[in-house]
Amino acid sequence: MPKKLLSATLATACVIAATATAQTWEENLAAGAATTEQNHLNVPFTQMKNMKTAFSSPGNWPIFENRGPLDRSPTDKPSKVLVMGSGDPNPNPYRYGPALAVIVNDYPYFIDAGEGWWRALGKSVQSQDAMDLATIMNVPNIKYMFLTHLHEDHTVGLPSFILNPFKFGSNLAVVDKKVYGPAGVDEMMASINDAWRIDRNEMAQGSTVQKFDGATAVGVPVWPHVDVNGRKIFEDDNVLVEAFPTAHGFLENTHAYRFTTKPDGRVLVFGGDGHYSEGLVNAAKDADLLFIEGITRKNIKYAPWGGDSEEEKVKVIGAYHMFPSDMKKLQDDSGVKGIVMVHVQNYNSPEDFDRLSVLQEMIGEGVVNILQASDGDLY
Repeated sequence: MPKKLLSATLATACVIAATATAQTWEENLAAGAATTEQNHLNVPFTQMKNMKTAFSSPGNWPIFENRGPLDRSPTDKPSKVLVMGSGDPNPNPYRYGPALAVIVNDYPYFIDAGEGWWRALGKSVQSQDAMDLATIMNVPNIKYMFLTHLHEDHTVGLPSFILNPFKFGSNLAVVDKKVYGPAGVDEMMASINDAWRIDRNEMAQGSTVQKFDGATAVGVPVWPHVDVNGRKIFEDDNVLVEAFPTAHGFLENTHAYRFTTKPDGRVLVFGGDGHYSEGLVNAAKDADLLFIEGITRKNIKYAPWGGDSEEEKVKVIGAYHMFPSDMKKLQDDSGVKGIVMVHVQNYNSPEDFDRLSVLQEMIGEGVVNILQASDGDLY
């Protein structure tokens, strides 16, 4: 990319933390494609010489983070979905790891805990004025987490989910935090509780003299095995949550979660990572929105992983992720009304990179009513 063009792009094409409201799919699409003129990131940028590393992907560059958070939620529905983090394993310093929240009656239910979970929460609170997120996300409300699978990029934020609220006082932190997830989540949570015992003990025995209340969490496996028809795993006055099996690489247990919100009857589905599967189709059946990953097929040869040849990358990466053809079949077979892409893996050369190219691939494949999320969006 020529230096003059690079400088001009940097000055005009970065995120501004401002909100906007759009309601129709076409208006939402246009708002998401719009480029803001202020660079709130205010960071220098040097193009890397070695373009074959995970750090060099243009998807990590600040010049392509060119829109701020949007309020895309329906005005006539009180329940909302907050996209706290929309990133993937690529080391993009401008997007947090996978993290979402369903908000019903001003109470949050969290899905996945990617890298930077606590800071993603802080950014979201500062990015939206559509809801009083500072109150909604206050420490006493941080209680429920649902994990789609146990890969590191979806779980590394769990210590923050547990311990950062506790640092603000055991009188505020929720005592019985629960983390629902695939088989093994109970062992994972027990290990995290044990690994951070020094931190926990210091808070209790040091100058703050806190109780241990709220310093740990319990892992609740989705038990025993969830078949393709799904099963109820959680219910309270706000939501009904059902779990369905999905297919993601060679993990034995991965899940999609179908939330039905009781005040307004919205059906919100969180597919995590993975390709087309019968369980995912059933989870998304006639749902209002499906939050799911997406990956380029057209430019898969630029992916810094999965093999040396394009053929090998298609085979390896296709076993883990959602190509446009898979997304089209998923939408056709499920009848889901709208799709929001998170965890988008977008690869290309620097000269031809476009933040929305995966979205354009999906639309070109025939997928309709599909949007691409950024951190801080409301749906």
